[in-house]
Amino acid sequence: MNVRALPHKELRPEWVILAAGDFPLGELPRSLLLGAERVVCCDSAAEELMTLGVTPWAVVGDLDSLSEPLREALADRLHHVPEQDHNDLWKSLDYVVAQGAQEVIVLGGFGRREDHSIGNVMLLAARAEKLQITMIAEQGVFDFIAAPTRFESVSGGVVSLFALSPVAAIEVSGLRYAPPAGRLTALWQGVSNEALGEEFEVRTESPTIVYRKFSDNEER
Repeated sequence: MNVRALPHKELRPEWVILAAGDFPLGELPRSLLLGAERVVCCDSAAEELMTLGVTPWAVVGDLDSLSEPLREALADRLHHVPEQDHNDLWKSLDYVVAQGAQEVIVLGGFGRREDHSIGNVMLLAARAEKLQITMIAEQGVFDFIAAPTRFESVSGGVVSLFALSPVAAIEVSGLRYAPPAGRLTALWQGVSNEALGEEFEVRTESPTIVYRKFSDNEER
């Protein structure tokens, strides 16, 4: 069974997607950006990435927000996808999948607009069956699953579950509270559970969002 580790500063991910929300400033996301093998930027996110001295592996999207000087500087790695049925984050996921990626970390998915933040979370959940996706936020980490999965945790750590289907069966072990009647029939029902030890398990076959809050004394 797949096990999702807690992200740490020594992690060197193969693929990172930098979305165009608030630029992540914490120590953890900064180390991931600097240590990643490949960073794919959603359009204008490339501008801020370059301030770290990191050149994106690719810039994907409709490119309507990218400055002309940067268009010229990154001309050999621009991937223009003009269709408007999907946003730049979706297009970036399509790109990394086409490159053979099996796992990806998403940064910069929150901020600037609240509706975009919610939309990004729902979008990533919709892609969970084809790609292992982890999104790091300011206070915790979101994972998107559609199959039984184990998670690294800390005893007493806050865990929240969001089942996209109210009729989908879901079972847990290693958490203080079980879903009532084996279902989470409303998105708020799985908020603020608690890990009982260093690992817990979520068993479901339906798209589900798992959130683990960083411990208060954890550097990030």
